Amino acid sequence: MKPSLFDLRFVIGLFFLIIGLIVIIASFGESKIVDGSQINLYAGIVFIVFAGGMLLSFRASQKSDS
Repeated sequence: MKPSLFDLRFVIGLFFLIIGLIVIIASFGESKIVDGSQINLYAGIVFIVFAGGMLLSFRASQKSDS
């Protein structure tokens, strides 16, 4: 397999998935590190959707290579 951007898509996808989950968990947590405003919830959802797109793109490229 030749080096390409598929590794970068996977890494970016995982990064945004983890950040999205952290933002959503912190919004509902008891410690109130992040205030539970709606914008934080929406930002977490957008991060997770973007991560899903990156991971699906990575998966599609893996299937087309084989």
